[in-house]
Amino acid sequence: MSETIYAKGIRIFPKNENAPDFVKGTMIISLNELVKFCKENPKLLTEYKGVKQLKCQLLDGKMGLYATVDTFKPDKKKEPEQSGLPESESKEDDSLPF
Repeated sequence: MSETIYAKGIRIFPKNENAPDFVKGTMIISLNELVKFCKENPKLLTEYKGVKQLKCQLLDGKMGLYATVDTFKPDKKKEPEQSGLPESESKEDDSLPF
């Protein structure tokens, strides 16, 4: 199991007792701390559509809600099997909205 990494600059607090049920808590992001953490830990950043991001998981534990850096890396995809179709027909259409 990998080490739990907490991103600096992200704090999560339990909801106020008077808050409605749909409120789960409060998250505060200190931008200077978070930017510094990201610059000091570039290997923790992922990329989505050419934009760098810090992927976190929101978890619920003994002390309430908290966020950790998501360090999961999926295995690299295997080579696609030869289907006999031309390459352009064997791939899924990425332009579909679903």
